[in-house]
Amino acid sequence: MLRIIDLEKNFGAVKALSNASLEMERGEIRALLGANGSGKSTLVKVLSGLNKKDGGRIWLNQEEIEINSPVSSKKYGIAMAYQDMSLIPELSLEENLVLGNEPKEKTAAMSQGRIREYAEKMIRELGIQAAPDTRVKDMDLSNQGLVEVAKAMYTEPILLILDEITASMHRDQVELLFAFLKRESQKGLSILFVSHRFEEVYELCQSATILRGGVSIQDVQLAQTPVNRLIYYMTGEEMKGEHDRAQSEGRSHSRILMEIENLTVEGQVKQISMTVREGEIIGIAGLQGQGQSEFLRALYGACPYQEGRIRIDNADIKIKTPKDAVKAGIGFISGDREKEQIMSVRSVEENLLVVEHAVSRPGSICFPGREKKVAEELVNRLNIITAGTDVLADSLSGGNQQKLAVGRWLGQELKILLLDDPTKGVDVKARSEINKLFCNMTKRGTAILYSSSDNEELLEIAEKICVFYEGRMIKVLSKGEMNGEVLARAMLGVAEEGGHV
Repeated sequence: MLRIIDLEKNFGAVKALSNASLEMERGEIRALLGANGSGKSTLVKVLSGLNKKDGGRIWLNQEEIEINSPVSSKKYGIAMAYQDMSLIPELSLEENLVLGNEPKEKTAAMSQGRIREYAEKMIRELGIQAAPDTRVKDMDLSNQGLVEVAKAMYTEPILLILDEITASMHRDQVELLFAFLKRESQKGLSILFVSHRFEEVYELCQSATILRGGVSIQDVQLAQTPVNRLIYYMTGEEMKGEHDRAQSEGRSHSRILMEIENLTVEGQVKQISMTVREGEIIGIAGLQGQGQSEFLRALYGACPYQEGRIRIDNADIKIKTPKDAVKAGIGFISGDREKEQIMSVRSVEENLLVVEHAVSRPGSICFPGREKKVAEELVNRLNIITAGTDVLADSLSGGNQQKLAVGRWLGQELKILLLDDPTKGVDVKARSEINKLFCNMTKRGTAILYSSSDNEELLEIAEKICVFYEGRMIKVLSKGEMNGEVLARAMLGVAEEGGHV
């Protein structure tokens, strides 16, 4: 069905793809795996027409094709759903479905009728929690992701490419999506699935192609390939357990850093109380939209709270702005690099020093030589792969961009670090490096509130997990209680005896 031989793509002197090859059959669901910077995004952008290949050959249904643009890609029956999404927030669900996919009917009435019928069909099949006329900006990220898939399917493709589409989805939406994709594959749709989540790869896909350094390293059948082999093919290294928790598990957290009492954010968070001790990592779990993000943002001053009391080091504090939070020793890192974290058109140095500049006194003198040295030391300390501290942050891979977000806080005397899905869309090696940095911060006394859409990550790194459901904290899992099944049930609001909490 799809055959790619010796694909090449260069960006100046950088070889993004070199002799990359891939084959797929009709109705096959194949994973495309690799570390950040391995060439995955470049390969799928060549197939979608966003990048033009410099060498190699592509066949589709035994016909050699040349993809020169997104239009020609669609003409051949290729569609792509993007992690960063191609949706327009101000437009409705049904308007977004046809954006760039304008129907061919001759009359507006016929066109509108088909659009509404298709929208209602996809709402049913994908479980989208929105009406056809709902504006995208009024949907949560999980439902936006499902709309992105529905938009890609509008053209009735023969090859569907999913580029990290589940990165912002929680488990219930992922299950709905996978059920839909499996049904479509049985009808003959071929699916190329790009993801860093191994659990999802094994659940959805039959096979995988692994890229490393722009080269095809291995093709595998997943049923015969354990995850440690996938990691080895991706990184060239045998990966150990992600985190050495021996010290944290043996340490007694005696000193209370923060006390939160009855924190309430209107319509989102309902009377959350929590005690945070020095050096501990508290996991924050829940399905999409259960109040986790708003809770963390309220503590950081980015989301106003109507009720509640916050104490740090036994002193009451009022946090109305992020500046108040930083002054109190609170930091924040989001997994939404593009919108909340990284200044893409600023340099690596500027991104690393943005917090230092924000907290410096007005009129204080900047010394460019010193700042460059500080930035270079952080780059080395964090193992950030970059051509220099003066290059734009946009030129870095996702994992290295996220290290910038971590690095900007390392020079601050943090008491509390708030993390909202900080490793979203980051490959397994970068995720391990980033989480190791967080663990090292706890050894210096920093406490961490860690929200993640990846349950396995929380089970790995957290010392206890607070579960949010409909804006309330309904359960706290201690180390002895923490396992995937118990956590999943709690996130669904299901009590131990089978009823709802």
